Amino acid sequence: MSNLDPRVIDAQNNVEAKRAKLMRSVSHAIGEAQRRLAPDLLAEQAWEKTKEKGAQMAEDAVDLAKRKPWLVGGLVAGLTLFLARKPVGRAAVETYGRIAKRAHEAEKADDALEKEAPNSPVAVARRAKRVAPKRKQKKSEVEKQV
Repeated sequence: MSNLDPRVIDAQNNVEAKRAKLMRSVSHAIGEAQRRLAPDLLAEQAWEKTKEKGAQMAEDAVDLAKRKPWLVGGLVAGLTLFLARKPVGRAAVETYGRIAKRAHEAEKADDALEKEAPNSPVAVARRAKRVAPKRKQKKSEVEKQV
């Protein structure tokens, strides 16, 4: 057998053809993988999935709100109070302070009125309250004090 044997040349040509076909397939696969893994395409796919999921969640929330409005209202109110807990607490403390201040001012005004006009209805009512007999204590309360 010589180097010019037609069977060997046929085999070499066949190997070259298979190699070229394999290289085209590999090149095509690499190009396809690069296209599929492109950052802009991946970001676009993630955005589409996120939009679909968000729309589905919003639709589910609307359906739940239609079926159970009190539950949803309570959840929203609870979440709102949780998120606004510091301002709500501050407002409650300030309101209590204003009420206590007004009560203290009213008591001072009543004291002044009692001194200036001892026969006024306010003064008479306050004296009556101070001298009214104390309510009777139950035996268990007396025993606790001893």
